[in-house]
Amino acid sequence: MKKLILTALFLPLLISSTFAQMSLSKVSEFKIDLLNPVKILDYYPAQKQYLGYINEGSKGNKIALFSENGKVLVSEKLQGEGPNQIVESINQIAFAEDGTIWVHSSQNLYKYDQNLKKVNKIAFRSKYNITLYSPKKLTYFYEIGVKGDISFISQPSGYSTFFGFTDFLKENLIEVFNPKNEKTYNFAPVSGRSNFSKLDPSIQSIYAPVYSLDKSRGKLYLTTTLDDEISIIDLRSKKKTEAFKIRHENFPVLKSSRISLNNIASKGPINLGAKNDNIYVLSNGTVLLEYIRANSPEVYEQKIAENRNYHHFGDPSYRRLILIRNSKQVGEDIKFPYGEIAMVLPDDTLLIKLLNPDEEEDFTRYGIFRLK
Repeated sequence: MKKLILTALFLPLLISSTFAQMSLSKVSEFKIDLLNPVKILDYYPAQKQYLGYINEGSKGNKIALFSENGKVLVSEKLQGEGPNQIVESINQIAFAEDGTIWVHSSQNLYKYDQNLKKVNKIAFRSKYNITLYSPKKLTYFYEIGVKGDISFISQPSGYSTFFGFTDFLKENLIEVFNPKNEKTYNFAPVSGRSNFSKLDPSIQSIYAPVYSLDKSRGKLYLTTTLDDEISIIDLRSKKKTEAFKIRHENFPVLKSSRISLNNIASKGPINLGAKNDNIYVLSNGTVLLEYIRANSPEVYEQKIAENRNYHHFGDPSYRRLILIRNSKQVGEDIKFPYGEIAMVLPDDTLLIKLLNPDEEEDFTRYGIFRLK
């Protein structure tokens, strides 16, 4: 494997942007000097390691562990037909609580050690046949709080699994697999969403659950890609205990009488609409909803003339945060500097992948930002 040169840059408080009642101040930054793009998905605090992948284009993805300063500790191409590889698509990955790595494929659940050597394989029963080109973060929790009785959520947050269903409006948003008893169960019906009466079957390919777990409180925070409400579900009862409305500054289809593809701006097959993208929960219960604002056909035409691969979903200038404190939205949309949030770290700082939309960089940068 070719030699990798990685450099950590620490630029305290270089960027500080204040909007409404919240500010983001950059604490540090690290740069990964690889020509291939890198995406970080999870963090293991005991050893201060990141888990993610290196995108090698037509050669596929390498699953990788990184130090807190961006050094590549180990990387392996895990998809393939070799003895240490997986034939199926790799859909989700995450650190287990002991620092080993869970890998969820389209059919099975695998355990790898920190040298990325295969340890175990479990059949993963799911009604959804998911095939992703790049992995998302795998989410799990303990049934009734008992460690060892672990359950995994089948569908990646923000990814639609409903395409091809005859009537997705009768489906549930969350499917859970428990390897201990080899059972799969579902909860959070689509019909329970507050805007259910406005949903049109035409949106099945872009309608998806968006969720985050608060394991310490045993709660699941749930919305969908096309929604103006966040629900809180108790993980023991699987019942909704609370819900609060969201005010987006730019989400036109939610104001329509019908949430259908006909009411979402597009340019040919390109969706120009808004969507909820992620939920983050801080240790004090504060909730952050990340969403992508809608684009217009006119702006899209200008952008596509400059860059034929342009899509506003990948343009950081369209990303916004909504802050919810004590179940109430605080202020208006919040911009954040030049990137997309990767995760909330244990000290409630945000790891943000820094993007330069005007220049194609031959390295990957991540910044750590503190909320004020």
